[in-house]
Amino acid sequence: MINRYTIAITCLVVEMSALSGLAFAHGTGKHGKTAATDTQMQKMHAMMPMFSVTSARLEAALENGDVAVVETEAGKIKAAIPDLKKSKPHKNVKQRKKFVKLAATLEETVTATVDLAKKGDIAAAKTAFKKAEEICAACHAKFRD
Repeated sequence: MINRYTIAITCLVVEMSALSGLAFAHGTGKHGKTAATDTQMQKMHAMMPMFSVTSARLEAALENGDVAVVETEAGKIKAAIPDLKKSKPHKNVKQRKKFVKLAATLEETVTATVDLAKKGDIAAAKTAFKKAEEICAACHAKFRD
């Protein structure tokens, strides 16, 4: 009989692999003539793998009810958001205000995730974090190559 620990570890490994694949699918190709010299774009490219790994750790911490890890991992995401807000999207550049709004909404939902976890409402924290993941997906669909 497979125990819960084995199932949880297997799910975590699968999720991390999938999330890492999404981040690395972003690629390192050139984005116009200025991409090689665009420091903010380079920062954004460096952030994406961190978001994937941190999100997987945060999700696992929510599954385990480990509020301290939820707070730590959420802090990593929130610390990167100011740089994200300064970045230019790869496509739909003229809609940058929407890009920044999505980043702000991401910050709000990650904060809500932590607040709910601290209150002991893990189910609501999981729901809030799913919304954060949906924001990431929406932003990638609209603004990424």
